[in-house]
Amino acid sequence: MKSLTHTKLAQAVLLLVFPMMVSCSVFNSGGLSSDPIVAEQQRRVETLKAEAERAEQETEDAEEREKAAKSRLKAAQDQLKVLQTESKRRGA
Repeated sequence: MKSLTHTKLAQAVLLLVFPMMVSCSVFNSGGLSSDPIVAEQQRRVETLKAEAERAEQETEDAEEREKAAKSRLKAAQDQLKVLQTESKRRGA
């Protein structure tokens, strides 16, 4: 179960990183203005876009971890109920 989660996480990261790498190489290959002030602002915008995308991905990853933790908690609670019921039947 744990390796499946890691595999899905790795796939999600790769799906997001690869397009970003390709887009960065496209934007950096002559897409900047010859005006230094405009070029600097273009770089700043691209940096902020990448930062926003990373933050969004981190949020999605955190939500997935939260769902997994809640699922593990629910399973543990269910198992506890079963064990408590079995313990009562044994008279312990």
